[in-house]
Amino acid sequence: MKFWQVVSWCETEHLVEVAKHAEQLGFEGIILAEHIYYPKQTQSHYFYSPDGRSPQNADMEFPDPLISFAAIASQTTRLKMMTGIYVLPLRHPIEAAKNMATLAKLSSNRFMLGFGAGWLKEEFDQFGIEFSKRGSRMDEMLEVMTQLWSGQPLTFAGEHFSMQDIQIRPYPSKAIPLIGGGHSKAAIKRAVEKCDGWYGPGNTVDELKDIVPALKRARTEAKRPLEGYEIIAPLSEELTADKCEILQQLGVSATVSYPFLFGIGPDSSLDEKKDYMSKFAESFIKK
Repeated sequence: MKFWQVVSWCETEHLVEVAKHAEQLGFEGIILAEHIYYPKQTQSHYFYSPDGRSPQNADMEFPDPLISFAAIASQTTRLKMMTGIYVLPLRHPIEAAKNMATLAKLSSNRFMLGFGAGWLKEEFDQFGIEFSKRGSRMDEMLEVMTQLWSGQPLTFAGEHFSMQDIQIRPYPSKAIPLIGGGHSKAAIKRAVEKCDGWYGPGNTVDELKDIVPALKRARTEAKRPLEGYEIIAPLSEELTADKCEILQQLGVSATVSYPFLFGIGPDSSLDEKKDYMSKFAESFIKK
């Protein structure tokens, strides 16, 4: 079982030192969520809570993950970095592909793109992107980006994007792993058919007893390999050694240490964050 430290909403100035400590402790990597901006008021329905209300607010820090990861990559050697999740359809695929290819180069291929369609309609409205078409826009983006990452010139014509004889430099020396986030039917289908793994939104062990076998069946039916397929499943309940054992038996690749906000509260010091991670590592990470 591998373990990731979620660093979402961490103070920006703490990120590099937190990442260095995570590497020393044996964490597989760090996961950072993002929003380009967060509105003061929102009517959007948050998919991952019973009442539809998000635990996030406009005063939380949302550092750009790609810039953050570039800084972290310069101070680490092994630690992986994953967006969890990146609101992909808010971007243009050429720019996104170029930025991520650069990060892959700078990090020696330690970057993984965890992505999703997004839920915050106000964010899409601000950028003039039609919220109802974000899924089809994202599917086109994935096609464009993966072809650009091959280093070959691309000509593409779709509903959302059209380009002629485009190539980017640099391009990654290895494929950037795509990790699909979300639990809707469309998100699961995309994660199974187009991705190298799935990142859960937070589930109970009992829920994962249904979800993980279903993912594997769908992957097999899609004639996509199960070997190497990452299932990263945060829990929405307390993690214990017994639950880790169950997750391993199910075939879950990894789970997470909760964000500092949830684990030790807001405004924690850097030393408190390090202590929190160290205690988690002592309990769960086998070196």
